[in-house]
Amino acid sequence: MNSNYKIFKIIAIFLGTSISIWLLYDFIINYKKINTNYVQANSNFLKKDYKKAYELYKKVYETEPENLYALEGQARCLFKMKKYKDSEKVFKLILQKKENFLPALTNIGILYDTNGEYDKAIIFYRKAVQQDNRLANRMSWFKRFIKNIQIKPSTISERLLYLEKQLNLDSNQRRLKNLEIDGLQPDYQL
Repeated sequence: MNSNYKIFKIIAIFLGTSISIWLLYDFIINYKKINTNYVQANSNFLKKDYKKAYELYKKVYETEPENLYALEGQARCLFKMKKYKDSEKVFKLILQKKENFLPALTNIGILYDTNGEYDKAIIFYRKAVQQDNRLANRMSWFKRFIKNIQIKPSTISERLLYLEKQLNLDSNQRRLKNLEIDGLQPDYQL
């Protein structure tokens, strides 16, 4: 029994050391590839400094035109600054470049939902949910804690089902917006 413990201990130490060395090696190799503007843009976005985040995402996209996340960051900033038409144009540009880019699919659905274009929102929500069933999962408590979100936000799947249900009701019975709750709903990020 004691020898089994020693064997497991040696294996655990070997694996732990190997993983640590691999992580350090990967960090050193990829350190130069880290775009500090992108990191700062994300940080400013989380601090709700959308104008500065937008400018940084633009810089990143100018140097890395294949980086759709930088372009999608621009669209989310425009959305948060209530420049809905500009945001929509950027989301559509992303979807022209990559038809099934999940963050753009979900966030353009949220954009249409916000603007009261529910039929369009449903189309994009369906595309997103069909592509990735993780959208049916709620945000984890840890992620909510890190982002300081006190409520349990609804999922894209839940919102899709809710919209479909409400649109099947008579127009005088529909309740498509709840400004209190909708204002607390975070945008979708991977």
